[in-house]
Amino acid sequence: MTFCSECGSMLNPDRDSDKCAECGSPVDQSGVTDGGTNTTARTHTKLETLPTTSSGSVKKADAMEWLEELDRPTSAELKRSTIEKPSDFSGSTFPTDISTIRVTGDPSFIETVAGLFSWIVEMEDYSRRVEINLKQTEDKETGEETENYALYLSVAERGGS
Repeated sequence: MTFCSECGSMLNPDRDSDKCAECGSPVDQSGVTDGGTNTTARTHTKLETLPTTSSGSVKKADAMEWLEELDRPTSAELKRSTIEKPSDFSGSTFPTDISTIRVTGDPSFIETVAGLFSWIVEMEDYSRRVEINLKQTEDKETGEETENYALYLSVAERGGS
């Protein structure tokens, strides 16, 4: 799949133009992906260079410094960095590189933070779908619903016909 480097829109593979239909920018081949796996030369992130403890955790001070230094990503950067779940995938996504967002908290927090993820809605198209699960949480010990909510978001390839 090819994405516009300016707006992040997926480009139609049968396109007749070397410009993005959404924003008109020249097509940059640096965003070519294969099923969500970037096929261009992979660069290491600063995250991967942070020192860890013997249990594999990044120390709070290092994590806070890293977080503070991050720039707010553009919509195009967010779309390019998202790795889709393959249509034939089953099992837990936790140990994979599939991109999943999970947010939990009270309704006000969920509604406020969810606004940061509205860009993901634009990723749904003819080749992929947005998976969203928004539900009230339940207390594992009692089985009773709590006042809190959980929001799970991911993008998955559409199954073949």
